[in-house]
Order: sequence, then structure tokens, then C-alpha cells
Amino acid sequence: MLRFAAAGPPDREKQRGATAVEFALVLPLLVPMLLGVVDFGLAFAQNINLQAAAREGARQGVTQGDVLTYANQAKGLLDGSKLQVKFAVDTSGGEPGVMVVCARYPQSSATGFFSWILEGTFEAKSIMKMEGTATVASGASNWGGGSCAP
Repeated sequence: MLRFAAAGPPDREKQRGATAVEFALVLPLLVPMLLGVVDFGLAFAQNINLQAAAREGARQGVTQGDVLTYANQAKGLLDGSKLQVKFAVDTSGGEPGVMVVCARYPQSSATGFFSWILEGTFEAKSIMKMEGTATVASGASNWGGGSCAP
């Protein structure tokens, strides 16, 4: 008859050491991935909010003429003191023209880990055909320079 050695419980000290080694190997890959999800998720949300502010400013600008107020209301979670908005009515293609709204917002890294990638500014532009004559031809809020042409 064959006899097998009784299998005893695994050596817990060896298992604990193996777990620590596996954790040490996985952690350097897991932390940047987690920080990247946070940083790029927030950057994506900032970009969406900036596009919404430019689009809403243009939409209200073509009908009511109050671009800056509506762009600031539609900014979402963006800091209003950092938001740059500029608009102009372009009549070069004929009357009534088009409303061009440009918006800028500085990029930021929430964790600081990917700040070397997330430097600069997000920019969004929205162009809509005017529905009537413009009450205000152009304006800006916190605009730091640069063009806003169609």
C-alpha cells in the first residue's frame, strides 16, 4: 500500500514574506496608475466644463447678448477667477454674422505627480450664427492676451 506524507498547514512565515514581496513589486505600478486616473480624470472634467462654458456663452450671446454672465454660470466646478473668456461678433461673412466665444483655463494636477504633463492651458472655442443684430460686439473677462478669431 502506498503511503503519502500528511500535508500539514503551509508555513505562514514563508507566505507572509511572499505576500510582502508581491506587494513591493506591484506597488510601484499601482500608485502611478491610480494617481494618473485621478489627475487625468480631473483634467478631462475641467476640459468638459470649459467647453460647456464657451458653448453656453455663445448660445446665450446669439439670443440675449450677455455672454460673460452665462459663461460664468456654466463653468461648473472651474474657478471663476482663473476662467478667461473673450467673445466677438464676426460680420466678415455678411450680416448678421457669427458669435465667436473663446475660453481658457489653466491646467492643473491635483496630485502633482503628472504636473509635468498637465502644464499649460485648456482652450475651447464656440462659434454660432447670430439670430439678429448683436447688442454687444465684443468683450472679455480676465483675458490674458492672444487671438480669438473664427
